[in-house]
Amino acid sequence: MRTEDSARHPTEVAIRSAAIRVFAKHGFKAASLRMLAKGVGIQAPSLYNYIKSKERLLFDLLRDVLIALLAELDAANRDVADPVARLRNFINVHMDFHLDSRLEVFVGNMELRNLTKPHYKVVTGLRDEYSGRLTAIIDDGVRMGVFEAVDSRVATFAVLAMLTGVCNWYRPDGRMSKQELVRIHTDLAYKMLGAQASPGSAVKAPRSAGASVGASRATV
Repeated sequence: MRTEDSARHPTEVAIRSAAIRVFAKHGFKAASLRMLAKGVGIQAPSLYNYIKSKERLLFDLLRDVLIALLAELDAANRDVADPVARLRNFINVHMDFHLDSRLEVFVGNMELRNLTKPHYKVVTGLRDEYSGRLTAIIDDGVRMGVFEAVDSRVATFAVLAMLTGVCNWYRPDGRMSKQELVRIHTDLAYKMLGAQASPGSAVKAPRSAGASVGASRATV
């Protein structure tokens, strides 16, 4: 997980890693504390030395992933004014983070509904904050005449759907590297928003590669 684990007890870090695997494999409702404990190598009652409840563990995982993602994005775009450069940085951070955290992304999408109302509100608020970063980039680009978007929120959701969708079929051992996929999707996002890629910001894929990507094959 790409969250700040250095300050946590090693057992807590192990519990979090096991929880993501167990929730992804069995689903939150079917996952038991016994399964989590087995994945860590401790007795089930010992879990309560590190977690308050299974639901609170899920909440902490989803919240912390989003906080870490927001921190990476804000660091990448600190002191960057150009909307095209900010969009490029957003895509780099989003795809790099999501492709490295595919289980967390899967659990976040599938198990969000199992949070209590207060916890659900916190997590969806962080999601809105994150998507709002992209909307602000698009709005700035439209205002400066470098992007074209009839509705910036619709454009935001379209770009996010394209970028996050890669998690469904990307394979680390596929024929395309993560870096190449980032370059291709940067170019696609620029075209979606009517922007031309600045020199060195995105590399167009060869025609043969581009045609194969559209096939959504699991071996990409």
